Amino acid sequence: MKCPRCQASVLSEQTTCSACGFSATLLHNLLGNQWVRLERITDAAHCLRLEDTRRLEIILDDFERSFPQAFFATYLGTLPKNLNVAELGFWLLNQGAFNTHSVSRRNDFGMVLVVDPTEKTACITLGYAIESCFSPKVIARMMQTVGSHLRKGAFGTAIEATCLRAGEVLRKHARHMQWQPDAAVMADSVSDIGLQPLRGGHRSSSRSLAEFPAPRT
Repeated sequence: MKCPRCQASVLSEQTTCSACGFSATLLHNLLGNQWVRLERITDAAHCLRLEDTRRLEIILDDFERSFPQAFFATYLGTLPKNLNVAELGFWLLNQGAFNTHSVSRRNDFGMVLVVDPTEKTACITLGYAIESCFSPKVIARMMQTVGSHLRKGAFGTAIEATCLRAGEVLRKHARHMQWQPDAAVMADSVSDIGLQPLRGGHRSSSRSLAEFPAPRT
């Protein structure tokens, strides 16, 4: 997997990134180590219109019907200076209890799109069980699509395009994968970025939107 802070390769048995010293403990000190209850669409930045949210809920429902073991979620919010979108995505898939139709879905089968509209950054974070389905090339193209929509302020369209593309990728791999997620045990248990305390590592891909090439006309 990749370190969410510096993007260096990290072995699954490593607890600390050898390149930058990042560890999950650092995020726990900042955000806590309790689970948080999350909707599939968390719009802490108030970027989505009501019609966007309603349409996205339908798309996410279709995604979960097509892939009963998996889920797609998104978080939009302005992050503090000491937290980037990749780190938050990593933390959410480790500590988030997402309000999907089936609480038995494990976060190992989850995908979270995190967008900071203020810093103009975004990332896609994948659970362990599905990250092998998404090559770096596929992720890069998905991020280019996200960037082209976000630069126009089309947040709903960016989320929709990402979810639909994720479905296309998973559909190619589904026949070769035997997913049997265990039931997740949820317990009640941050704050300034719109999370409410209350399902663990993951790979993320993040780039500044300024790095994305302009869409071709």
